[in-house]
Amino acid sequence: MSDRPLYNSKIINNFVALLKKKHADVDVRELLNYAEISPYELSDEGHWLTQRQVDRFHDKMSCLLEGKDLAREGGRYAASEEALGVMAKYTFGFIGPANTLVAIGKCASNFTRSAVYQSRKLADNKVEITVTPHSDVEEKPFQCENRIGFFEAIVQMFDHDIPSVEHPECIFKGGSCCRYIVSWKKTWAGKIRLVRNLQVPVVLVLYGVLHHFYRIGHLAEMLVALAFMQLGASYLAERLEKKEILATLAGVQESTEQMIDQIGVNYNNARMVNEVGQALSTQSGIDEVLENVIGAIEKRLGYDRCLIMLADKRKSCLRFRTGFGINDKQLKALKKASFDLTNPGAKGAFVTCFREQRTMFVDFSEVTHIHSEQSINLSEVLEAHSFICCAIVFEGESLGILAVDNMKTQRPLTQSDMSLLTGLAPVIGMSLRNAMHLERERRMAEQIRQSQKMEAVGVLAGGIAHDFNNLLTGMIGYVSLALMTMKEEDPAAKYLDQVVSAADRAADLTQRLLAFSRKQINHPEPVDLNQIVNNVRKLLSRLVTAKIELKVETCAGMLPVVADSSQIDQMVMNLVTNARDAMPTGGTLTITTEAMELTEEWVESHGYGSIGSYAVLSVTDTGTGMDEATRAHVLEPFFTTKEVGKGSGLGLAIVYGIVKQHEGHLEIYSKPGAGTTLNVYLPLIAPAP
Repeated sequence: MSDRPLYNSKIINNFVALLKKKHADVDVRELLNYAEISPYELSDEGHWLTQRQVDRFHDKMSCLLEGKDLAREGGRYAASEEALGVMAKYTFGFIGPANTLVAIGKCASNFTRSAVYQSRKLADNKVEITVTPHSDVEEKPFQCENRIGFFEAIVQMFDHDIPSVEHPECIFKGGSCCRYIVSWKKTWAGKIRLVRNLQVPVVLVLYGVLHHFYRIGHLAEMLVALAFMQLGASYLAERLEKKEILATLAGVQESTEQMIDQIGVNYNNARMVNEVGQALSTQSGIDEVLENVIGAIEKRLGYDRCLIMLADKRKSCLRFRTGFGINDKQLKALKKASFDLTNPGAKGAFVTCFREQRTMFVDFSEVTHIHSEQSINLSEVLEAHSFICCAIVFEGESLGILAVDNMKTQRPLTQSDMSLLTGLAPVIGMSLRNAMHLERERRMAEQIRQSQKMEAVGVLAGGIAHDFNNLLTGMIGYVSLALMTMKEEDPAAKYLDQVVSAADRAADLTQRLLAFSRKQINHPEPVDLNQIVNNVRKLLSRLVTAKIELKVETCAGMLPVVADSSQIDQMVMNLVTNARDAMPTGGTLTITTEAMELTEEWVESHGYGSIGSYAVLSVTDTGTGMDEATRAHVLEPFFTTKEVGKGSGLGLAIVYGIVKQHEGHLEIYSKPGAGTTLNVYLPLIAPAP
């Protein structure tokens, strides 16, 4: 039965707290490892430990303390105000030591399941307690000593001297149970009150005997003396009693003030949760949600620092999104950090919290060995010693983590902090999920609107180009016939040559418009996208200036697609030309290829695309970038940000037409000053090897 959970984790947690307070040289990490107890289990007051774990903890603790036994001292610490808390002190202040010891029998099951506790009051200052272990439980002698220390501390909590604890029967000495008789000295007020109560009968009996046998004493004088003695004893007893009551009330007042402070904290927490709920219900964007969450936590809660990390769309990694109380150096480290969620062997605090969807108290000073090297390095930069990490979950799906600590004030993080954050996290999760849905719907609506607009523009451009091309054909034909009838030295011939040249340029323009409208002639065949990129590599190097570094990185293997190779060549050339023009002062232009599987989640989050395997061509520049307004129009024909005469505005429009004609997708990522990336997705014939 050694593996049966019998003892609440708070029992061992009290010993750990005592060791930190009085024996800081003891390696708590080594102690917990030997006892097979996780630090997370100690922080959970709902967790129970086995007899084997408790025995191993005590044996190792005695070894580390070179034979010193802390069992009795640990019991005293467990009944201290520091361990019991404000509420216990407030309650005990009214019921007194006797009633408190009697109450132990009724509440013992809250911290141990190993034995049955029974207690009865023998006198105002004496209580008998019997502890009978269950038949299938084998306790150890140190646990008996621990109980004695606990009983001693209960009495001392009421400002009494160390009580006397008799132990007439013990299971470790052949008894059927452990029986304890706890007694303590009566107060001076009680002693004087007893003397006062005995004065009258004792003096009257003494006077009767002396007067009857020896005729000694006078009744009047004796009664006067007795009255004075009674008054003096009553006065002294009252003074001492008042002094004791005032001392008790002072303790109760202190506890009351602490309770009022705690009530204020709880009220503030409730206000904070309410404010977060109201603020989040009115916002829709993820950034707005996070801004309101961080603002409410910083305003309402007393934490020095807070950070929120969210998982990416693929749930492959955790990245920092926002926080407060973080300096520039720490912010830089956080933005660089990325915690891998795909590695099953990852054991960092953030990853564990995210995966197991629970609230954790993490103490790096004790359990550094169980964390990843990245977590340890980050904790050193953040100067974090201990913190609470809480999973942000909605409907069983982990979205990210919330972490808080008190690096500056060093205010201890408590169970109430963990409970508060555990209650707050689902509210944040619900708001984030709603924001994600709204952003996705807006993105899908924008994609549909953009697609419809491009379709309409394409139909219009295609119709105009087709009709205009017919007119140009007739115009070029008639001019050519006129030139054929004219002599070479005819003055009008040179003007007609200019007309033919302009008509040819116009014809080229119509062909490009037809490419945008996806009406140009297409000769698709199986080709390797990697080979096409490698074939035009030399030509691309001539397109860029000496100030631009060109990088071409194709993936291993083949990327077979069905395409018109000449159109793909034209598409790559247009993308590179556009990227070059975005870097007038130089930069880096990178072309990469890869195979990618578009999942249902990807299609749903982007608002376009089809599920399947795709070859991806990416062209990235480090140029000026584009704002949102420019991105909304950049694919439209004749739209350009270049100076008049330096661009036709058809480069990306043609790329868009070619991609659509090949049943692919075009994706643009760009921010002002941060460069631009264009991703072209073309369906693979078969998954890339």
